[in-house]
Amino acid sequence: VPPWMGGRVDYRRINPMVAFHNEIVSFCRLMEPKPKEMKTREELTASFTALAKSVFPDCKVEVFGSQATGLCLPTSDIDIAIQLNEKEEQTINGDDNKTEKKINDMENWNEPTGSPLQLLAGALREHWLDDLSYLEVIEKTRIPLVKFTHAPTNISIDVCFNQTSGVQAAALMRQYMQAIPPFRPLTFVLKKFMASRGLNQPYTGGVGSFLLQMMMLAFLQHRERDAFNNQRPSIYNLGALLVEFFEFYTTDFNFILTGISVRFDGFFFPKGASDRRKNFWQPQRPFSVAMENPLDPTFDVGSASFRIDLVQRSFDVAFKVLLCHVSEPLIPATSILATILTPSEEMWER
Repeated sequence: VPPWMGGRVDYRRINPMVAFHNEIVSFCRLMEPKPKEMKTREELTASFTALAKSVFPDCKVEVFGSQATGLCLPTSDIDIAIQLNEKEEQTINGDDNKTEKKINDMENWNEPTGSPLQLLAGALREHWLDDLSYLEVIEKTRIPLVKFTHAPTNISIDVCFNQTSGVQAAALMRQYMQAIPPFRPLTFVLKKFMASRGLNQPYTGGVGSFLLQMMMLAFLQHRERDAFNNQRPSIYNLGALLVEFFEFYTTDFNFILTGISVRFDGFFFPKGASDRRKNFWQPQRPFSVAMENPLDPTFDVGSASFRIDLVQRSFDVAFKVLLCHVSEPLIPATSILATILTPSEEMWER
C-alpha cells in the first residue's frame, strides 16, 4: 500500500475511477509542503533577500514559479527574480556601453566588478560559503541565472535578473487555479510524474513547470469546450481527467501540425500558418510543442523541449497502463496511481 493511501480505505471495493480520484486527492495532501516546510522556505527566501539587498540596495526581490503559485513539491526549487533599477545597472555595467564582462569559472567570482551574476555569486561565496553545497552561474541559456543549493535545508534557489515575465506568469496561474478547480491537483501529480522520469528540466530538453501547466490548462479548456458543444456535463473526476489528458496528448493531438494557445478560453492554430510559421514552426524539430506564451503571444514556450518524443512516449505508456485498471476487463490493483508513480523514499518519510 503506497504512503498516500495509508491503509484507511480498501479502494478495490469501490468504483475504480472514484478510487483513482480519491488517490489523487490523498496524494496531493501527502506531498503538499507542510506549514513547517513552508516556514523554512519563507525564512530562506527572507535571508537571501537580505543578502541580495546588501549587494544591490535598491533592488526588488520577487518570488515566482511553483512557490508563488502553490504548486511546489517539498523538493521544488525556489525561483527568484531580482529587479534592478536603472542606476544600479549603470553602476554595475558602467556608462561606456562596453560589453558586460562574463563569468566562466569560479576564479572570476572574486572579481570586484562584473555583471550582476558575478556580483551575486561572489556575495554568496563570501557570506554563505559554509551553507552552500552547490553554486553555479549558468549563462548559455535564454535566461542567465545563478543556481545554488542551501545545504542545511537542501533547497535549491534559481536567481535571474530583470525578468518580470515569471512574476506575471505566477499571477496568471493563480487566476486559472481559482477558475478551474481540477487544474491544481492534476498539475501537482503531473509534476511528480515528470520529475520521476527525469523529463522536467527544459535545459535538458524536458517539459518545464510552466509548459506543463500550459499543456494541462489547454487540455482542460478543450475538455470544457467539447462538453459544452456536445451538451454533456462537465467532468470533475480527477482520475478520469488524468486518463483523458494522457490520451489527448498521445492519440488526439497532432504535434506536427497544431499549435496551442490558452488565451480567450483556449484555441488551437496551424503551426504552418503564414502569421505563425516564423515563431512556432521548427523544421528541424517538427514534433516540438508549439505553445503560445499568454503573456507574449509571439513567444513559443515549448521551443526548448527537444525531448518531447520521450515525453509523449511516457504519456502513452501511462495511458495504456491506467486504462487496464479503470476500464473493463479490469486488472485489480491495490493502488491505481502507484502503477504510474512509484512511491519514493521521500514519500514514505512523509
